[in-house]
Amino acid sequence: MNKIKFLIFLFTMLVLNITHSLEDKIVAIVNDNVVLKSELNNKLAAIDLKGASRLDAAKLKRDVLNQLIEQSLLEQAANRLGIYISDIDLQNRIKLIAQNKNLTVLQLKEAVEAENINYIDYLKNLKKRIQIEELFRTQFTSRAYVSEEEIQSYLKNNNKLKSINDPMKVREYLIEDENGELDFSKVNILVSNIKVKGLDDTQNRYPNLKINITDLNEILFENLPDIYQNNLSILDQNGYTNLFKTGKGYVFLKVISSSMFSMEYKVSHILMKTNPMENLKSLKEKFYEIKREVIKENNFSDHAQRYSLDKASAIKGGSLGWINKQLVVPEFGKMMTNMNVGGVSEPFKTQFGWHILYLEDKRIKNISNDVIKKQVITILKERKVEVAKREWLSKLKDQAYINIIE
Repeated sequence: MNKIKFLIFLFTMLVLNITHSLEDKIVAIVNDNVVLKSELNNKLAAIDLKGASRLDAAKLKRDVLNQLIEQSLLEQAANRLGIYISDIDLQNRIKLIAQNKNLTVLQLKEAVEAENINYIDYLKNLKKRIQIEELFRTQFTSRAYVSEEEIQSYLKNNNKLKSINDPMKVREYLIEDENGELDFSKVNILVSNIKVKGLDDTQNRYPNLKINITDLNEILFENLPDIYQNNLSILDQNGYTNLFKTGKGYVFLKVISSSMFSMEYKVSHILMKTNPMENLKSLKEKFYEIKREVIKENNFSDHAQRYSLDKASAIKGGSLGWINKQLVVPEFGKMMTNMNVGGVSEPFKTQFGWHILYLEDKRIKNISNDVIKKQVITILKERKVEVAKREWLSKLKDQAYINIIE
């Protein structure tokens, strides 16, 4: 039976080849798909073969044909897994490509055709490429896991990673105490007053206070003393460090300008949705009732545990921990960044439903280490994905019927 099916398949391929014989012909059979000579020639036409020997040209032709065979296998795998690219997906990618080239979509079409490329063929090939990208994303990239041990091992052996190290402006406040006569807790009270009410007010209150202020302009983070670097990891919402002791006395710093820092928010939320038994008006009324009770009783976490549909955060009283606005959808980020510490937001809508927020605190975080860590994760993920892709493609080839006719 299998032999009969195979003969029928070969007969079908033969008929297809005869059909294309006037203009085209089959150069490879890949399962129930074919690679046409025109596809191979189109790929080869984009390569400059001037000066190449016949041996090199033949090898290059084999390599290009192998790429087309692999592409066919990947397209078949994507179809089996139900990965399809809609016309809307294709339109969005076209808009993005045009935008990156500072062109309109019409100008992009004209630019493609100016290179003697049929625009319909360009769209077909782009759609195939997006489909394969989505295949790799779902099957490999999204599944690749990098452990903390792997990150630390890589960092230990690679110390040339690019980090954010732009020049920054830092204001240094030094309260001299080389003899160690000042009490830390008392100095900290003075510093808190400076941060809240300003230096002039503090000096009026404490006329004997001797404080030296130095602006460190255009200084690189890596050129600061280690103790300064350590204390610049987390700042309060106004850009100040905590007070710390040095050999000269007590110091605290204020970051005036830098690209190394990002505002973070310690926020909790309650997520609710409308349902057929409850309209939007009644949902908003419930939210406003919750808000009134929270303000009155200061018990946001109790209400989050009782009402929130986000069960992962509800068990923690609605807490999302420390986050920045890049981690949330725009509507959430806009509401969060405009709140005062201790405030409860108005109800607002996102794609996930309706929310109210409670902002517990704000801080400014040094993100230079986060940037390095993300670089390492990207590098290690790409390595793992590349190995997995090669192994998977090798298995696809082993399990496929591939017949190179030319």
